[in-house]
Amino acid sequence: MVTGERHRGGGEHDPLPGQRPEPGHSAPSPPPASGETGLPGLPGLPGPADPAGRAWARFGGVDGLGTHGVRRIAVITVGMALLMGVLVWLYGTSVTSLRPRDLPILTVGPAPAATALADQISRVEPGALTVRTVPTVAAADRALRERDAYAAIVIGGNGLTLRVASAASPAVTEALTRGIRVFMPGLEIPVVDVVANAPRDQAGGGLAAGYLPLTLVITAAGVLLARMVGSRVIRLAGLAALAVLSGFAGAVALQGALDVLPGEFLTTMAVVTLLALAVAGPVLGLGAVAGVPGLVAAVLVLVAGAALSAAASAPEMLPRPWGDIGQFAPPGAGATLLRSTAYFDGAGGGRPVLVLAGWFVVGLGLAVVGRPVRPQEGRIRIRVTSGPSVPARRGGIRA
Repeated sequence: MVTGERHRGGGEHDPLPGQRPEPGHSAPSPPPASGETGLPGLPGLPGPADPAGRAWARFGGVDGLGTHGVRRIAVITVGMALLMGVLVWLYGTSVTSLRPRDLPILTVGPAPAATALADQISRVEPGALTVRTVPTVAAADRALRERDAYAAIVIGGNGLTLRVASAASPAVTEALTRGIRVFMPGLEIPVVDVVANAPRDQAGGGLAAGYLPLTLVITAAGVLLARMVGSRVIRLAGLAALAVLSGFAGAVALQGALDVLPGEFLTTMAVVTLLALAVAGPVLGLGAVAGVPGLVAAVLVLVAGAALSAAASAPEMLPRPWGDIGQFAPPGAGATLLRSTAYFDGAGGGRPVLVLAGWFVVGLGLAVVGRPVRPQEGRIRIRVTSGPSVPARRGGIRA
């Protein structure tokens, strides 16, 4: 006796061998090879039942290779290439275009002679130096210690003397020393360093080299907090812990390990802590308000700010207005504040403190009013709802 058996899941009887399928029905697909599974209707492609299939589904399957995926890849790759070019140009320009621009210096001596020397220096390269006169050496040294000037040319009975504060900027001191010897060839002009840079870092490169990764690592830590911690309260607690630990580690590295920064350890730690709050705070805040686009914007601002920080030179050495703009970003304000507290008893540090505090307050406000971020928010998940393919048995008719 011959009986027909209907396959599970519904459907008509399979045709007998040699029999054409009925109109409106298609012949069954051949089963996959032994040990192979496939997506229904797509033999040979891994299905969700096996590990390869799960990986394929997570990648996006066939739909992941569509127009939307290609467009997304194009935007990411082209955008990152353009961004790389802009940042390379920005960082390179901050080095190759260094020259004095309205750099404040002093002339010291009797009024007629000091004024004549100031006029003569100003005409050498218009726009490079801003020269003013003071009557005494004591007044000049006070201006150097208060960061009102980078150097002073003193007219004395034995000729000229150049008084500098290399701690304000070793690069500026070198440029001025070289420039005055070119301007007055044949004269032996002694140089007196009123506020000298750290003996282990006379060229200033150690502080600049250590400061850049400090700011970038704090930025990266802020991104990790924003993406991996979901609770608003825990994220804010993490920000506080990050700031304190970064302050301690930064002070140990700059003062203990590298010995490129003098001054009180706790003062340096406080400055780096404030810097960490001003850097990581906006990252958390923009991440809470705008998600991934906010994080990208915050990172770009901080990376560009690091290029314009003038940590290795001085704001007056960068092209206008980039030097001034850099001082209103956390990296530039932090570098200025570190030098002010380490070498100048805080002179010139008022504006950097306000800048850093302002960035922190804005970031904290955004983090408080922004929505809590789920740790895995933003990850694309594609769920395949069809079950594993079950190969149809050959011979739907049995005796």
